[in-house]
Amino acid sequence: MTPRQIATLQLEAYNKHDLNAFCALFSDDAALIDMPSGEVLAEGMQAIRAMYQARFATPDLSCRVHSNNDIGDFAIDRETVYGLPDGPVDVVAMYEVKNNLIQRVFFIRN
Repeated sequence: MTPRQIATLQLEAYNKHDLNAFCALFSDDAALIDMPSGEVLAEGMQAIRAMYQARFATPDLSCRVHSNNDIGDFAIDRETVYGLPDGPVDVVAMYEVKNNLIQRVFFIRN
């Protein structure tokens, strides 16, 4: 599969709040990283699962992709996340995919 195909499957699982399908697309040692600070938001499957289990408990949570671009091992999406307590959040998400699994996701948020 291409990085774009993996990113698309991840988005579908996210919008369905399907934690198992979502987590199955990440490597065991994946990391979620805030940019430009470099802060690691979650590292490893256990931390990622816990983070999204809590997030998926929000019934109105959804993500809409406005545009995407791909280069090498990266699928890059311009997104808006809805249903968060502080309102919609505009995000650029860069999914690094190797061996059909997401290794790292870099988030730039407004």
